[in-house]
Amino acid sequence: MSDHFPQEILISILQRLSPKSLVKFTSVSKSWYSLITHPSFIFNHFHYSLTNNPSFLLIQFCNELSHPNPSLAPVLYSLRRDNHPFLLDSASTLFLPSGFNREFSVMGICNGVICITSGSQCLTLIICNPCVRRYVTLPKPRDYCSLYNASVGFGFDSKNNDYKVVRICSMLDDDRFELCAPEVEVYSLATGFWRNSSNLPPVCSLCYVGSYAPHGFINGVIHWGAKRRTGSYNDNGWYHFVLSFDFENEMFGEVLLPQSLATVSSDSVTVIGGGGKCLTVYHVSAGSPCSCNIWMMKEYGVVESWNKVFSFDLRGFNLEAPSLGITVTGVTAPPATLCIRNSGEVLLLMDEAGRGCLYSLDIEGKRFIDLQIGGEGYTWYLYSGYYRESLVFLNKANGMVAY
Repeated sequence: MSDHFPQEILISILQRLSPKSLVKFTSVSKSWYSLITHPSFIFNHFHYSLTNNPSFLLIQFCNELSHPNPSLAPVLYSLRRDNHPFLLDSASTLFLPSGFNREFSVMGICNGVICITSGSQCLTLIICNPCVRRYVTLPKPRDYCSLYNASVGFGFDSKNNDYKVVRICSMLDDDRFELCAPEVEVYSLATGFWRNSSNLPPVCSLCYVGSYAPHGFINGVIHWGAKRRTGSYNDNGWYHFVLSFDFENEMFGEVLLPQSLATVSSDSVTVIGGGGKCLTVYHVSAGSPCSCNIWMMKEYGVVESWNKVFSFDLRGFNLEAPSLGITVTGVTAPPATLCIRNSGEVLLLMDEAGRGCLYSLDIEGKRFIDLQIGGEGYTWYLYSGYYRESLVFLNKANGMVAY
């Protein structure tokens, strides 16, 4: 039948179909296989989906109390349409390859491709596209003899049509703790190898509070909360800033924070990722009462454009939002920011007497919505970010496995 259609019309029709249907159509003929798996078709199909199809919010959680053996309770991945304020529409389950235990967590999503890792040193890393049911286990990155923490970022290099993972390791031994630049490696899916980065970041360590939340991507550049010492090891003086990394030129940069945030003593300035259009950070103050503040940079790179847009106060076990006129009781810890929704609302995890409950904070509309997701049994969440099905087949990756 395709012989009766001009090629451009056939392509236009196919671009409107779901990825799962197109995967099946690759077996129709060699010409259809070549068309559907061609990088330009994959690119155009995904960008058509961006403007015409709804995105899904992926929520990763573990329901321990529903399992006979809580220590073996599986990690689940729930997809929910984000066009409903309560995330109630079309909940479905995302299936990853079997064998991933509860120690694994999603660390990034880019163009429908997911990066998964485990542990504080991120030695095991997997890149997976669950839509086409294929994954690649990355070779082991460098392991260090000294004590260290690692954080990874996952993104797409559009200039070279390549998916990359950057791994940043901060040394925790007495000689180098907070006093040296992190060690950096970059993995390229196109080559299948890790290599040392020729462009080193400044002397700093990453703020690991909320390290399982999605990274902040602004204009294709990834961001982390970071800090460095301003004096000797015993001075306890810190300077906070936002560390950036561009996947195309593999260059690090610094984004300055307002002075009131730059000099705070606690390790609590983190970047909020997700669907936000502006660079946004979350700061939790030390002491009691505890203040939880959301800051937004209205004009990227302009320090003067930072603006505190919302504050919570945690007094004892009561979380107060003065601007909303509400109080939530039984809160045992400051809320954790999971991500910014496409609507601009902030998705929060609240620990209410041992129950992990999800709330959506509408800053402009002055609403604080209990999403009724979680509660009894849903005791912890690791990741929340945006997922959209794509046709990235991982064909050229070394060690690609179908499942």
